[in-house]
Amino acid sequence: SNDAHTGKRILILLTIAWLPLVVLTAIDGSLFATDITMPFIKDAVPYVRGLIVIPLFVMADNIIEPMMSSVVKYLKTSGIVPESEQTRLHNNVDRMARLINAKWIQVMLVILAIVVTWLLQADYVDMWKEKGVTSWALQMDGSDVDPTIAGTWYLLVTSPIVSFLLYRWIWRFIGWTMFLYRVSGMKLELYASHTDLAGGLGMIGTGQALFGIVFLIMASLISSELANNILYEGEKLVSVKEVVLVFVVLSIVVIAIPLLFFSRKLLNLKRKALAEYGALQHQISRDFHRHWFDDDGKDLVDSAQPSAMADYSAVYEIVSTMRVVPLTPKVIMYLTGLILLPFLPLALTESSIWDVLQMIGSSLL
Repeated sequence: SNDAHTGKRILILLTIAWLPLVVLTAIDGSLFATDITMPFIKDAVPYVRGLIVIPLFVMADNIIEPMMSSVVKYLKTSGIVPESEQTRLHNNVDRMARLINAKWIQVMLVILAIVVTWLLQADYVDMWKEKGVTSWALQMDGSDVDPTIAGTWYLLVTSPIVSFLLYRWIWRFIGWTMFLYRVSGMKLELYASHTDLAGGLGMIGTGQALFGIVFLIMASLISSELANNILYEGEKLVSVKEVVLVFVVLSIVVIAIPLLFFSRKLLNLKRKALAEYGALQHQISRDFHRHWFDDDGKDLVDSAQPSAMADYSAVYEIVSTMRVVPLTPKVIMYLTGLILLPFLPLALTESSIWDVLQMIGSSLL
């Protein structure tokens, strides 16, 4: 089954990326060591990357890829893309698939993951030298600071695997964004009276929100680094709060950007519909008044006219509340809560539960 395949992939990756770190630190004594600042057991970063981030990245495949397929199917079968544009849609889908799955791109992402990891190694060495933070990953060799065997495994294997999985999803997001941009440039049959309040594009907005999982994973990575900064480098929660707020806002904006491609079409649709439906509303109201009041109409209760007018009013309400971005406020709130979630443990490093709740409240207000 798909779940069994996912479980197997997670197990294999954890066996390669995380388990050797436990074994190697146990062998050299830095797993529970009390003579260093940061024994492996107290370092949040490898635990978050190994036990949370890697499984979430693998599970994201089973959530986001079916969403992308569903949106493509919806565009093909719903009537939003007319028959005259179906060939163009098919070409855009093929183009996206080739771009996302290109082997040379995957190789480039692997190289990038390795290079970035080695560049960041300098930061760990500086932390060791300047802040006096001793770690399971680094050791002093004369006047030089070198990686331990476990640290070398982390730099060569664990960190590049996590970085590659991250870059892979960022590239998929870029490929999907380019696809939506091309779709937004096509002739689309959108109707302001559609009950999704987005002209028929509501499903794309709902699907786009699932990319929040990727930003949840990024938040987990950032949170683990910030936790170490608070615990071992004296960083204050107050300064960390700004980082968290900026990341949450940027995440929502980045998720919404591909949906903004459709905003011009939706805005023009809404303007035109309000003018047309407004004129029709006036005509219906005038005819209703003339028939039942000026012409002294009878049997109002048994007539179908009031019911028809009520139905029309409901349609006009849909048109007037139509959104020009196919993303509901409820989904935005859900995304905000999801991306904030990994940062909550940071508050517990310095604060009580009550302080945490106050911080969340002040952050959202």
